[in-house]
Amino acid sequence: MALIRPFRALRYTDAAGPLRELVAPPYDVIDARERERLGAQSPANAVHLILPKGDEPYRVAAALLADFKKRGWLTTDGEPAFFVYAQRFDVQGRSNERWGLLSALELQPFSANIVLPHERTLAGPKADRLNLIRACRTNLSPIFGLVDAPLELATLVEGRDPFAEFTDRAGITHRMWRITDAAVVERLVARVASEQVFIADGHHRYEISLAYRDERRAVETDKGKPHAYDFVLCYLCSTRDPGLVVLPTHRLLKGAPAHEELLARLRATCRVTELPNGTALLEKLAHPSGSGELRVGFVRRGHDQAWLVEATGDTPLGNLAPELRALEVSFLHEAVLPGIPADRFTYTHDDREALDAVTDGDADLAVLLPPPRVSDVLVISRAALTMPQKSTYFHPKVLTGLALHELG
Repeated sequence: MALIRPFRALRYTDAAGPLRELVAPPYDVIDARERERLGAQSPANAVHLILPKGDEPYRVAAALLADFKKRGWLTTDGEPAFFVYAQRFDVQGRSNERWGLLSALELQPFSANIVLPHERTLAGPKADRLNLIRACRTNLSPIFGLVDAPLELATLVEGRDPFAEFTDRAGITHRMWRITDAAVVERLVARVASEQVFIADGHHRYEISLAYRDERRAVETDKGKPHAYDFVLCYLCSTRDPGLVVLPTHRLLKGAPAHEELLARLRATCRVTELPNGTALLEKLAHPSGSGELRVGFVRRGHDQAWLVEATGDTPLGNLAPELRALEVSFLHEAVLPGIPADRFTYTHDDREALDAVTDGDADLAVLLPPPRVSDVLVISRAALTMPQKSTYFHPKVLTGLALHELG
């Protein structure tokens, strides 16, 4: 069973400054320029903790965390709580609001079939994050988990003012409420107890939290009760939340295969339709085909047209498991542009940015994908498989700095 519990959050105080100046996205979406901007925004910004600088960055992070507490910038809540967290945002001209619950989730090995991944992890990022958690003994950022049950979080806080509300530079409005009522807490715990938790984002952070738990357990003398390090900070969202948005991850390529050669190869095994421009292609990709074929599209530097590519019964998809054969991203890498390593591509989640990259000459080819389906994440996870790299991008990201989870 999936066990969540409220926790005594380590949170920013008013002495640290406005919360909007203190929070940061997850570390793995912050480039060097954004790191500098966030760091300059406030000496207390969470980026100083999650992406520390210096010759001994992990020691720097631990010292900064201690200093933030000493200055009164961070303080631990007096009682455990859950936190309802709502994010209001626009995508393609439509307003959305996603609701999630910040909680402490009991760590379970993937073999227990309770918490399930859908991505492969890399040794380098795991070593980095493990060193950071060892130094700080704190979950600085939550993982993002999905449960396939309604959480009905909006109804829990209806009529209540949030204790925190701000709008960030991207125009996303963030609101938070504390949940301490024992009956409500018990109801939320019970609702999640029968569910599997699917990791949407934060695979590296989850795996290193497991590793850190095992390290602590190996030297722990009091083995009879649960400890804070047996849990990980987790943002839980229902798969049924209408504000749950997954953006496509378009591929940009320099040094693309010759145009006529590429078209000839694709026409031999796929259905290829020429469209007047990239805008028409995006419109096609936004609406699933009636017969459910896999489809991607591309635009080419030096050409006004765009091309929609759809799989047929003759399309080669390798020796993939059936669950993977049903993914557009598999179709792309197995049949449309096979053999091109992931590091040859650059990536964007923005439709217009993908088209502009070709127009401006920053890419020779832009391969456009439809938005991924949340249901695919669940199917792949339950089958104990992993998606290809850069398959999903849950938008918006869950911010770091709203609530931290101390591990003792």
